Amino acid sequence: MAPAISISLHDSSDVTDFVIKQGHGVKGLSEMGIKSLPEQYIQPLEERLMTRIEPQESIPVIDMSKWDDAQVANSICDAAEKWGFFQVVNHGVPLQVLDDVKKATYGFFGLPAAEKIKYSKENSSSNNVRFGTSFTPQVEKALEWKDYLSLFYVSEEEAAALWPPVCKDQILDYMRSSKFLIDHLLQVLMKRLNVNEIDETKRSLLTGSVRTNINYYPICPNPELTVGVGRHSDVSTLTVLLQDNVGGLYVRGNEGEDSWIHVPPINGAIVINIGDALQIMSNGRYRSVEHRVTANGSSNRISVPIFVNPRPQDMIGPLPETLANGEKPIYRQVLYSDYVKHFFRKAHDGKNTFLQKMAPAISISLHDSSDVTDFVIKQGHGVKGLSEMGIKSLPEQYIQPLEERLMTRIEPQESIPVIDMSKWDDAQVANSICDAAEKWGFFQVVNHGVPLQVLDDVKKATYGFFGLPAAEKIKYSKENSSSNNVRFGTSFTPQVEKALEWKDYLSLFYVSEEEAAALWPPVCKDQILDYMRSSKFLIDHLLQVLMKRLNVNEIDETKRSLLTGSVRTNINYYPICPNPELTVGVGRHSDVSTLTVLLQDNVGGLYVRGNEGEDSWIHVPPINGAIVINIGDALQIMSNGRYRSVEHRVTANGSSNRISVPIFVNPRPQDMIGPLPETLANGEKPIYKQVLYSDYVKHFFRKAHDGKNTVDFAKITN
Repeated sequence: MAPAISISLHDSSDVTDFVIKQGHGVKGLSEMGIKSLPEQYIQPLEERLMTRIEPQESIPVIDMSKWDDAQVANSICDAAEKWGFFQVVNHGVPLQVLDDVKKATYGFFGLPAAEKIKYSKENSSSNNVRFGTSFTPQVEKALEWKDYLSLFYVSEEEAAALWPPVCKDQILDYMRSSKFLIDHLLQVLMKRLNVNEIDETKRSLLTGSVRTNINYYPICPNPELTVGVGRHSDVSTLTVLLQDNVGGLYVRGNEGEDSWIHVPPINGAIVINIGDALQIMSNGRYRSVEHRVTANGSSNRISVPIFVNPRPQDMIGPLPETLANGEKPIYRQVLYSDYVKHFFRKAHDGKNTFLQKMAPAISISLHDSSDVTDFVIKQGHGVKGLSEMGIKSLPEQYIQPLEERLMTRIEPQESIPVIDMSKWDDAQVANSICDAAEKWGFFQVVNHGVPLQVLDDVKKATYGFFGLPAAEKIKYSKENSSSNNVRFGTSFTPQVEKALEWKDYLSLFYVSEEEAAALWPPVCKDQILDYMRSSKFLIDHLLQVLMKRLNVNEIDETKRSLLTGSVRTNINYYPICPNPELTVGVGRHSDVSTLTVLLQDNVGGLYVRGNEGEDSWIHVPPINGAIVINIGDALQIMSNGRYRSVEHRVTANGSSNRISVPIFVNPRPQDMIGPLPETLANGEKPIYKQVLYSDYVKHFFRKAHDGKNTVDFAKITN
């Protein structure tokens, strides 16, 4: 029966008294049949879930029926590293136990307010048993649409004496039945961290305290204006979550700041997520990921998380085993109770507890050039690490000279051509390609034959790689990589640049499928190889068209080798920058390739030198499903200047992370490049000399980005 109490929804103190002090909770408001949300529950715009939902992405679902299978163990660890969340089925917890604890949850929240209020902060006989609403109402700008009962486990005896009779037996059964699952998951996760045995000390550190919540999210009159739970990551080692069949849990995706993935209810499944404590203990290898719960306008929802934690008196920090091979600690040692106090001292605010107050726990001075260089380059955090520290100003070595900042004239009315490739053999399409190559050196193609799913997959894989801990990415750095063909780095050539560029990258020089399978990072190799394979027909067709205008009617094996003899793919990450107007993502340059085939995301920031003079730049706007093509220096030289390799650059961004994935199609290092004989057949004089391609490339990489000065290396001087 709905509460027969009259309250004013416009009187904040009236609502607070009814919900909190009288113990009705938001369930009481919902059951009154209110038609509009009380003002104190209306969240700021940035906290409502109106950002991009990733419908095609889903967190892994792992079948645990073969507990000891190595493939299952790998799936668990991979999910913990990439996603921080996964669901488990055939997990050994009886389905009847799960059903019983869900019924018991409804049983508790179905009690009269006078019964529930006995367990409130003011009335409970123990701090270990707490009925409440929202998260921390005393500090929240806007309240969350949730009631809860929190039960800190000390002993069976205390639980039997103090926990509510309507639900205590079922919750204890759920906790007991989950113990084997928790122990097994931690054994598997520890093994990947080189902890082969969990002794009593480690067990106490990992699972020394346990808290279970039962949560109730009642029907909400304006669910789009509020949240069930705001953005946060858990402070636990592991969280073991049972949800009902309603749904509403969202996890931060790997596609940037505004992407969220729904965790769909699966009958009989349990959701597992990594907590902050385990991210710290793994030195960043396992990810504690931001998540949130939406409010619902048509159904009540419940959930039952078990939070497995260190003890309050434990010091948490990277486990010694994670540092055994010389890896540097990202996090400092901290008293767990201090960490938890900080979490509960404030409203839900994403991962700020973790990223700004704890991580990276290496103290670096942004005014000390060597300190920043060590953190970004030598430790492998990249500029992504600086960005995620929440720095408010740009380190000095990233501040570009005035002439390199993009403050010159942007041409808003000009745009590079967009060419529809659906009619591959149409003469008009061929003319459009060649005209664009001659006038602009850049164009975009749509209906190009590369499946859109392949493009989406390679973008996700790019976020996957850059989402890895620094300790994983640094394995591919110049100093640590097992091959010169695989290189993780930052900026362009940090050793010679006057000012560094705000970009991290992974560069992959393709030799063979076998080498790629063996040496490229597992998190992205398959998707990048698919992207390269799928682009081959497009590349071949473009070159056939471009060669025909140069009177090369057939591309024989010698020409094919000269044009496409080597291929390199980069994945680039441009993180949010505190002062984007002072730096660049990539400085002014032209590519040394034959052709560059570029996939960009939807953020934008690529600018091409315009035809209106030295200070004009044209933005290359992202077009969904399009690929950007540009002519490289090698083809400008081979065409004797007919096709243009054009200067371009990338800006930094103050509000969004950006990625791009270029394929650089090049001559082989041992090839001599110069004007093709066909371009000189009618008596045209060569503009460029013959030059060894490897020498040309060395000249390019020997210096900072400096516009098109590299191409002068091949010019004939009188």
